[in-house]
Amino acid sequence: MRLLMGPAAGLRRRSPATTAMAALAGLLLVVLTCALGACSLGGSVMPEANEKLNSQVLESATNGTALKLADATDFDWDEAGFVMEGTPAKDIEAAFGEPLTKENRYTASPALFVFLKDGKVTKAVRIIPDAFFGEDAKKKYGREVILTPPDGGKGFLNWRE
Repeated sequence: MRLLMGPAAGLRRRSPATTAMAALAGLLLVVLTCALGACSLGGSVMPEANEKLNSQVLESATNGTALKLADATDFDWDEAGFVMEGTPAKDIEAAFGEPLTKENRYTASPALFVFLKDGKVTKAVRIIPDAFFGEDAKKKYGREVILTPPDGGKGFLNWRE
């Protein structure tokens, strides 16, 4: 048996343009797959940082002062709520309509504030201060909600309308 080598083997070389087009098509396929996967796993809104809101929550908890949530935000919303670290994604989705995490549980910060407009999640903000009680979590509150320390204490905040 004789092995054919070179052009006689029936193999053709790709031109540089064909190779570039194949690489570009492969790259586009990877990007599209990742984009579709991210949307389907974590919802359309993903948690983000908001230094202004985070620092005002920390100041309120530290000083034992009330904070009207609407005064601490500079974006449009009509309902808000929160979940605590460790909350299962399915429970977040049941409460707010989206899982808001690609993981099975939310673990990115001690609390996640969820803001809605017309029943749809518009923003999710990671909050660093661990200052909230679980019984206030996974509920929706209106724009009049005030984060208030229990009985004038410091360190914790209740969500009250």
